[in-house]
Amino acid sequence: MNPDYALILNFKLNDSKNVDADALVKKARDIGVRAVSGSDLLKEACEKYTIFLANEENGQDLTKDNVIETMVENRKNGKATIINIPVNEDGNFDDDTIQMLDVINNWMHMFGHAFNDGKVSELTVDQDGFVLENRHASYQQYVFVKSPIPENITISGLSEEPNRVEWIEHRNELKFEFEDRKLTVNLEKPDDEFTWEVLRIQAHRPEDDIAETKF
Repeated sequence: MNPDYALILNFKLNDSKNVDADALVKKARDIGVRAVSGSDLLKEACEKYTIFLANEENGQDLTKDNVIETMVENRKNGKATIINIPVNEDGNFDDDTIQMLDVINNWMHMFGHAFNDGKVSELTVDQDGFVLENRHASYQQYVFVKSPIPENITISGLSEEPNRVEWIEHRNELKFEFEDRKLTVNLEKPDDEFTWEVLRIQAHRPEDDIAETKF
């Protein structure tokens, strides 16, 4: 399976007669999910919204209180998270499921790109966190930091000083020092509070070598 499918919603259908496949798949797409599973009834909607329909595989029963922690822990270990999403007989979700999906939605809208596109990195951190490398653009590293946010964090193993370090949230730039392959970043508290925050390390990019054209 495509490693970019970091999160899969496994729709558990109680009654296929009342299922609005279009609404289910669109809900997943809007959250930032790139793959779903559950039934061939979802196939047409998946094609419509360009969502991958994975083979049905039982997932985890999670809640609003543990879903982000579970997703991040799985991604840290290079695994996808499959979440069981019960669909009632009337085709709707129960209140607990709605609350959990809201939590996923809020977090994924901020950090979904790093979460989906990241792969396990050899870089290490000295705080409660870890690093993922963008599998499509290796000059970007994502540092996942657990709240409460420390005053600073040191990332070890970088081969060169980065061009920029920033919170993904609102792209707020952060001050840093680089010496002996170690990057120490001063962490200012982000505007919003999440269980896991993510900062981006932007290294030298290929396009940075393109000379400015003067006319």
